[in-house]
Amino acid sequence: MRKKLNKKSQHEIAGFVLIVLIVSIIGVIFLSLTIGRGEFNKQTSIEISNLLGASMYHTTDCAINYVPQYRELQDLVKECYKDKSGNYRECLGGRNVCEVLEYEFKNIIDKGLEVSDESPNKAYKLDIYYSYDDDANAREEILSFENGNFENCSSVVGGNQPTPVSSFGSGKIEIDLMVCKG
Repeated sequence: MRKKLNKKSQHEIAGFVLIVLIVSIIGVIFLSLTIGRGEFNKQTSIEISNLLGASMYHTTDCAINYVPQYRELQDLVKECYKDKSGNYRECLGGRNVCEVLEYEFKNIIDKGLEVSDESPNKAYKLDIYYSYDDDANAREEILSFENGNFENCSSVVGGNQPTPVSSFGSGKIEIDLMVCKG
């Protein structure tokens, strides 16, 4: 009788171990699928922040009041925000300030990052927005554009350039640039 009880106990323990093993294997498979297709790694890059900071001082061919008072990108960002607020702004010659800002910024970033399928930089996305100091989530988009495809990124690096604007109230204009690395 004792041998029968021992064999029955051994079978129950073996069954229990088998169930635990199967559940563990299913758990490992589930975790590997979840982690394998997870979000890409986002990192702050000093190089990207420096690119944004330096680009703010790029002089454009847009003069608003008179020639030769050509505006820097940081001035066009503020003028474009005024344009979005209903104060229509134009460069001398009739070009829209926001269109000039986008054209100039795209040229700087395209040349600075060399985005293509063959280069380490596969894509970028630039967002310019006004953020209010009193509410962390409130932001008003000024301009947004991108180049390339954000699929199959091994990592994403980015930078931010805040621009205080005292004449617009309690907030600041921020420029975010995210770059997909391949």
